[in-house]
Amino acid sequence: MSEQDKCCYLPKKLCIHILDASWLVIILLVQGTILNYYIISHYKSSVTPYFLFIADFICMFSFIGTLATAYTYLKKTYMHDSEDEFTYKPKRLRLPTPSRLGVLPLSYTSWLFYTIILVTKICVIFESGLIAKISPHDHLGPQMLKVSMAASSFIFLLLVEGHNWAKRGTPRYSYVISTCGKTGIEIFDSISLLSLLLVTPKDMSETFKDVILILAAINFFLPSVTLYQLSLSDFAMTKVSLLLTVVYHILHLCLVDVPFLAIRMYLWLVFRENASMFLMKNLLSITLALRGMYPDIIELKKEYFSPKSVASAKRNPPKEGFEEIALNDTQKNPEA
Repeated sequence: MSEQDKCCYLPKKLCIHILDASWLVIILLVQGTILNYYIISHYKSSVTPYFLFIADFICMFSFIGTLATAYTYLKKTYMHDSEDEFTYKPKRLRLPTPSRLGVLPLSYTSWLFYTIILVTKICVIFESGLIAKISPHDHLGPQMLKVSMAASSFIFLLLVEGHNWAKRGTPRYSYVISTCGKTGIEIFDSISLLSLLLVTPKDMSETFKDVILILAAINFFLPSVTLYQLSLSDFAMTKVSLLLTVVYHILHLCLVDVPFLAIRMYLWLVFRENASMFLMKNLLSITLALRGMYPDIIELKKEYFSPKSVASAKRNPPKEGFEEIALNDTQKNPEA
């Protein structure tokens, strides 16, 4: 990359970063306002629902702080990687011990905070009897409710892209893009399941409705695992990442795909409800998870439980942070 390209790179990235942050804030506020409207219109005599706007603003500032911190870190990383190699003195590099919290822990903590607020609103909407009062003929009817909840997929996309400066074609770039796509589909899957509660059969028990609500809520929290994985440095090379991948697949299989498939099959066979196309999505996800987990579990067994890995761990305990001196070319070749 030429010097001119390097000078233009950071301003371009800053503009894109600001646009991503702006769209994230706009979508967050629109989504929060619409969901708050449903709750406020149901509890007209209470002032308590108005405090949800305070939670939305706190969430907004947490996302802004997250993206600002991410830009500062990524800028420093880029400037460090772009430093001139031909210096006149040794360059000291501080290599700290990698934190278990990851490089940018605000990425997954801000998503967790946002998810708690979102799930709280969804639970209030579906548990308060509000759904029965929503008319399909209203502008803010059931369709707008589903669209506003589905906007979470765009918030996740913009949050992740705000942490992604990886070059196109690298493993990290491909992982980020696939994560955004998969998470978006998973959120749509949860909204599709929740939409079953908008027109529930008369014979459906309250317990069954609560199960649907809980499972859909869990699917909003699971992306935190992938965000934590992305926050790890050199995520593709660490044992922790491999362990997280297996754990995520197992959790998703046991808490999302299999239960979602069972619920949809039950509604189809017992209540004669229309079979959603997401039924096939759940079946496909189960198949892909089982096929994909097998080599990961084999690799995990080699990394953690093989005699060689155990012996290596005993011989090479984790080292503390240390300083490394990287000599420049002039010092390596004094005769030059």
